[in-house]
Amino acid sequence: MRKVVFAMLVLPAVALAIAGCGSSNSKENTTASGKASSTRTYAELRWGMPPFPGALDYNKVPYGTTGLTEFLAVQGLMEFAPDGKVEPGLASSVEQPSPTTYIYHLKSVRFSDGKPLTAADVVFSLQSGISGKESIVKSYWADVASVAARNSSTVMVKLKRPSAVFPDIVASVGRVIEKAAAEKSGEKALGTPGHMVIGTGPWKIDSFTPLGSARFSRNPYWTGPKQPAESVDIEYFKSEASMALALRSGALDGAYDFSPRSFAHIPAVRPLTAPGGLVVVAEVNTKIAPFNDVHVRRAMAYATDSKGMIDAVFHGLPGTYATEARSIVPENLFVNLGSQSEIAQTISELPSYEFNLVKAKEELAKSAYPHGFSTAIEVAQAGEAEIADAQILTADLAKIGIKATVHETSPAEETAWLTGKNRFSFTEPGAAYPDPESLIAERLGPEEIYPQGGGINDSNYRNAEFDRLLSESRETLDPHKRLQMIAKMLKIAGEEVPVWPLYSPGLYAALSEKYTMPLSYWGTLNGPWAMNVKLAS
Repeated sequence: MRKVVFAMLVLPAVALAIAGCGSSNSKENTTASGKASSTRTYAELRWGMPPFPGALDYNKVPYGTTGLTEFLAVQGLMEFAPDGKVEPGLASSVEQPSPTTYIYHLKSVRFSDGKPLTAADVVFSLQSGISGKESIVKSYWADVASVAARNSSTVMVKLKRPSAVFPDIVASVGRVIEKAAAEKSGEKALGTPGHMVIGTGPWKIDSFTPLGSARFSRNPYWTGPKQPAESVDIEYFKSEASMALALRSGALDGAYDFSPRSFAHIPAVRPLTAPGGLVVVAEVNTKIAPFNDVHVRRAMAYATDSKGMIDAVFHGLPGTYATEARSIVPENLFVNLGSQSEIAQTISELPSYEFNLVKAKEELAKSAYPHGFSTAIEVAQAGEAEIADAQILTADLAKIGIKATVHETSPAEETAWLTGKNRFSFTEPGAAYPDPESLIAERLGPEEIYPQGGGINDSNYRNAEFDRLLSESRETLDPHKRLQMIAKMLKIAGEEVPVWPLYSPGLYAALSEKYTMPLSYWGTLNGPWAMNVKLAS
């Protein structure tokens, strides 16, 4: 599995927020696949994904696949439109009487058990992310001073300081669940079998088996556009080969989160792709030897053949499937911070580690390990693309004296990645909102705003100037000034290389030709995507 984390994060992250994609009310509409779709409903949608470790609770496990599962049943206070703009979700409207005050007026809707949504549910849900003992998304809420109900249908949030990205954060991790059911289960048990979250989304969760499956049926109290499928069945596959075989046999109607080459030529299955907010990275724990030596990190970055990895994983596929990355932030996340030429200039000036084994050897010679060392690269079992990437890197590291092996971690072992216990791993973080800060804060933000153990800052990276810029950029509302500050952060991190990019993949899916669906990063990963899977005309 790719460790797509939004929050993730969407993750999780994978990445990753809570939103309603919506669907067309017209007789037919043309989707991104170029096929016309029908408004006819059907009995069952069968979908494949890699597994995620732990509970079906996005606050605790902010993986992309956690969100893709949970967001079928759970909505957010605000949501992302397919273009990444923030729109009201469960809020009917929003007021901002001051730079640090937001007032949310709630829609009149019901949870899937028939209970009405109240301000108490919203306050409980936001507080669970802000201060819950099990929450791993605390860092996103660091600027919140208070959350309170003004009446049964109005919630007020006060911030400690202005925040340029707070509306994005609410759309990303501001999911709303029923308070009574969650309190009855308890925070630790929530999301485990028999203790499912209850939401207001188009479907309700009937069952969940960790690493196995999740079953959904229509929410009878849903008042939005009619759900295309009566039920949605998700199967979690530990290997891409078995998921591709299920799709080829007709046991699945579609699949997410895989190596596209495995799914590119299955009969009667259409590959879909769209620009993404994802980046595949290598990250090392900078607090332990030998990775606490900056020259070791630079040597490994120079020994990374990104072009070779793209060719191996995406050979024969269009360029939209993957592009080289100059930093840990995909270029499309800069879109609201300046003109195209300003952004291009900014990115061109960032530190670069193009594949060069001569420079790699020179850097290693400057380190405390001039003759190399032995290590392992941790890669998730079902992440066939990352396994191929890691094998390429091990071959090149061997040429400079570093003996690396590939260790395929189980989903249980991946939990260590969420507590800062990794050593050297490949992962695929996904932007939780359309701003460079999303990935910068997630991967490299200060430890103290994460749960004890390092949280998503797997590299355990710290730099005082970086932290200062990250803090000040959040409350800088001028986009051009923010662009300059973000560029400085990326230069600092680029020189110290706790994390370095391999490439930026697009978002891709495989879909039976019986169906159509539009594919977009924000509209798909951050909402009830199955609302858009329609029968082909």
